[in-house]
Amino acid sequence: MGTPRPDKAEDLDGLRRLGDRARSSGLRTALCHGCFDLLHVGHVHHFHEAAALADLLVVSVSADAACAKGPGRPLYGVADRTALIAALEAVDHVHAAEDSGPTRVIEALRPDLYVKGPDYARNPCVRLRAESALVERLGGRTVFTDGAVTASSTALLRRLHA
Repeated sequence: MGTPRPDKAEDLDGLRRLGDRARSSGLRTALCHGCFDLLHVGHVHHFHEAAALADLLVVSVSADAACAKGPGRPLYGVADRTALIAALEAVDHVHAAEDSGPTRVIEALRPDLYVKGPDYARNPCVRLRAESALVERLGGRTVFTDGAVTASSTALLRRLHA
């Protein structure tokens, strides 16, 4: 599939420049990070809600090896997952993460908001606590979307195989 919106793709240096420009212009940045294995309506709602919280929405997509969703996952490689997300109007910039987590992305962008889904608010894991602490040390905060529209890639795949 490739990247149909290369103008939205950013490497770490690009994210650093983007964050610096946004801060100097008084713009708020929001970062969403995840596997986004099988894009669904819950993801789209999450991105729209995150975009409404800031002036710029950056979505960073986990490397294939970091998507611990089970055998045969992710269904699509990081290039395809990034391309699909870049095609969404609510998303201003995308980043294909090379690491197992968003630490380097957070350090480069220094987002005002780190936006996670409501499932993370209910079950905050050790990794999220560390990511949130880093965001706070850099001057931002973690917020959670409302979950008014939910879906699960894993549940959708189970239905297909039932």
